[in-house]
Order: sequence, then structure tokens, then C-alpha cells
Amino acid sequence: MKHVFLNLVKKTAIFTAAILMCLGLLAGCGKEKNFIIGYDNRGSFHFEQIDNSFYPGFKTVTEVAFTLDELKDLCDTWNNPAFLEESEYYASEQSAKIRSYDEAYFNENFLIIYSFTRGHSMETRIESIATDGSTLIVHARLVTKRGTFTTEAFTWLILIEVKNADIDSTDITTIEVRHR
Repeated sequence: MKHVFLNLVKKTAIFTAAILMCLGLLAGCGKEKNFIIGYDNRGSFHFEQIDNSFYPGFKTVTEVAFTLDELKDLCDTWNNPAFLEESEYYASEQSAKIRSYDEAYFNENFLIIYSFTRGHSMETRIESIATDGSTLIVHARLVTKRGTFTTEAFTWLILIEVKNADIDSTDITTIEVRHR
């Protein structure tokens, strides 16, 4: 009788553990992100123009474009050659991605441009996007990578695609990145 009771206790414990593990997995399936990372790679949105040539710059850029014309204006403001056919960077993956945002895209979406300088040992992950009054807030997390890295800095570009239906962008006048 004692042996049957112990088997029942073991089976109940295993079943309970299995249920708890399933619930833990389901808890991770909670809130869906309200954005898509369209581009996340080395590169700079800011370019320096010297003697009719473009060189990637090291300035931090945090901008938002609600229309194709605004995106083109931002490219002009930051000397980004994505729309300049004569530029050596015109055929690059980054420029092609920037040009892929057309009028149809901006009918239902807007684009957040985040370009920054970072060292090899850190990774930036976008975790959420929210609004606080007229401020669009990008919550980013800095993750320290494991291993040994060199100390030189490089530029990184993240293009964040957001559906207008997911974030009310009508009153947005500023954008801010907050690191956790």
C-alpha cells in the first residue's frame, strides 16, 4: 500500500511540474511587440560630405519619418546618400533598404531611425515603443556580450517599422531613446 501511495505522489509531482512548465511557456507568449526591426546592422545614417565624397559619420541620429518626403528630407539633413544614384553607397544594402520605404509603406506605417556609435562588447536591443504625451519613446537595452573584444567604436543603424494602428503618432513632436 505504501508503494502505491509513493507512486501516486511521484506521478502527481511530475504532472504538476509539467503543468507549471507549460504555464511558464505560455506566460512568455504574452504581449506582442508593436514594431518590426527592418534593419539592424553596422552602418550610419549620418554621413560627412567632403570634396563630393560621402563618409560615414559618428553622430547619434534619432529621427522619425511619417512620409516618404520626410524620409528624403532626413536623408538630405544628415547627408545620407541613399537616394543619390551617383553615390558609391547607392547600391549598398543599407541604402537599398532605406529606398524600399515607399509611399505605400507610409500609408500604414512610420519609420524610426536610430543610428549610434557603440563598442564591440555591447549590443543594443529594442524592447518596446510607447508614447508619453507628444514624445515617442524607444526603450532599448544594452547587453554586454561575452568574450574578448577590441575597444574601437563603430556605427550601427537600426530602422524600426511601426504600424500607425499600433501607436498613435498624430501628436508626436519628439523622439527619445531610453536605455535600460
